Amino acid sequence: MALNDRVASYLDQARLKLRDGLFAEAEGFERVAGQQVAGLPDGRAERLAICRTAAARLRAQGDGPGAAAQLRDAVAIADGLQVPLPQRHELLSELGVALTLAADFEGSVSAFQQALAVGTQLGAGYLPAAETRVRMSVPLRRLGRRGEADAVLREALAQARQQRTPGADRLIEQIDAELAELREAHGPPLVGGAAADRPAVATGAGATATDGVPPPPVLPQAHFDEAAYAQALADLDALVGLSGVKAQMRRMAELLRVGTLRVEAGLKRADVSLHLVFIGAPGTGKTTVARLFGRLYHALGLLNSDRVVEVTRADLVSGYVGQTATLTNKVVDGALDGVLFLDEAYSLVRPGSPGDFGPEAVTELLKRMEDDRTRLAVIVAGYPQEMGEFLQSNTGLASRFAETVTFADYGPEELVQIFVSFAEHADYGLDAEARAAVLEVLGTLHAARDRFFANARAARNLFDDVIGHQAERLLKTGAGAPTRAELMAITAADVRAARPQ
Repeated sequence: MALNDRVASYLDQARLKLRDGLFAEAEGFERVAGQQVAGLPDGRAERLAICRTAAARLRAQGDGPGAAAQLRDAVAIADGLQVPLPQRHELLSELGVALTLAADFEGSVSAFQQALAVGTQLGAGYLPAAETRVRMSVPLRRLGRRGEADAVLREALAQARQQRTPGADRLIEQIDAELAELREAHGPPLVGGAAADRPAVATGAGATATDGVPPPPVLPQAHFDEAAYAQALADLDALVGLSGVKAQMRRMAELLRVGTLRVEAGLKRADVSLHLVFIGAPGTGKTTVARLFGRLYHALGLLNSDRVVEVTRADLVSGYVGQTATLTNKVVDGALDGVLFLDEAYSLVRPGSPGDFGPEAVTELLKRMEDDRTRLAVIVAGYPQEMGEFLQSNTGLASRFAETVTFADYGPEELVQIFVSFAEHADYGLDAEARAAVLEVLGTLHAARDRFFANARAARNLFDDVIGHQAERLLKTGAGAPTRAELMAITAADVRAARPQ
């Protein structure tokens, strides 16, 4: 169906802006295209194209509900236009993807089923129908209908094997990976109808499962551990610097401890989220403090383990359609009853990369943070500016986090303490002159720092360079094997030799 030239031109511009990640400008061109439709005698084909373009933008922005609304309008318009079957199949499949992103899994399955009904009319060799089946497996698994997910993947595999094209070969590889993951996670495929796809929910120690699917493990009920609580706070106090972080963490610990005491007294506990935002430059102790929060939450009886699962974008985002949600949920499942620590969280949202699957991971993470709030604490970390942009990238993101903890740069004296701790841990020693030289070098680095200053890592890098120069000095003396005292001693000359140029 040919579009009005003006409308088509504006939509082309919108797609170009979307490709460059310029969402506001893309939306502007969509709006102008819509204004052009008002003067057309029919305009339905143009409105359909505008809806699809807007849906693509909203999906790239991580707005599943908005994308789904646009695609529902597009499907309604297509019904009146009697569009060709391939286009109708594509529209319904796109709607299924948007509904998956919006966490409306029942609606998503329904849209995919409608798409497949259209695809059947296009023949068994219609490859896009196989792609739709792969996409459909994601909401089926989220609904616990694992048997159906396995079945649609196998149907997709059979369809793809009928083709001999590079696209079919890539799809076969993707399906094989999906099926292998299902087998790894759940064992051999289930048999039976819909009831077999829904394992019974374990409700206690005597709970059973249906069709050979075991209930999730029942961990011992967490309880307050006074010794572990005190040790976590003592280890916090022992850290170099971080005075603001220490005060904030202790205040939070006391609030949570009072909540535990209220429960013990038969009172209600305030509903306090365990999710946190850490902002600060590299090397300021964010990972170390995240591990302490894991121990603290466990000691307070809020989580059943003190495990901290540390992940990055690469652990959550796949390069294939339909796999990111599965990958993210698998990671979250592995972190349940503990802390999920996501460093450089802003890397999930890349404004200049339309079509990137990072926003899909954010959407899944948001849902799990709410659904599993009693079994999971999520801590996201990164640079201040980038984390601010990340929290604004999805309307529900900022509200999920209880507090933001700011990690300030270490001062020169604190960096010296960190350097000395590295040295002492490795059986090296510094005299007063060497320590003064370390303060001089680190003070210079600190004064010239920018927002990417590496803090403790800068101290570590200096230490590594210093002991390298010490080794060079010791082996150049020609006085035989150095003594134990000489092997341990770092001199001011070693430090100055390691000064960055």
